[in-house]
Amino acid sequence: MSGALIAALAILTYGSRAAVLVFMPDPPLAIRRILDRAPAPLFAGLAALSLVRESGALAPVPILAAVAGALCTVRFRSLPFALAGGLLGFGLGSLAR
Repeated sequence: MSGALIAALAILTYGSRAAVLVFMPDPPLAIRRILDRAPAPLFAGLAALSLVRESGALAPVPILAAVAGALCTVRFRSLPFALAGGLLGFGLGSLAR
């Protein structure tokens, strides 16, 4: 990937987000509640896909441990904590191999 392409994609991504913040009105409260809860199910779907390989077998132990570590931090509702829990779980899972 060229530097110009990466810059164009960054401008497109962050420019569209900034435009929404500036030009779009605030959504009604009911829609805002739905949007506030949307990232958790999306993340759960992505995490679930990483648990199973194309052959149908379970993922390796470090991956399963990373997911377990991230799930242990759910009550904090913090992305940095979830990342730290996942990294800690991955590290411990790698040692168990």
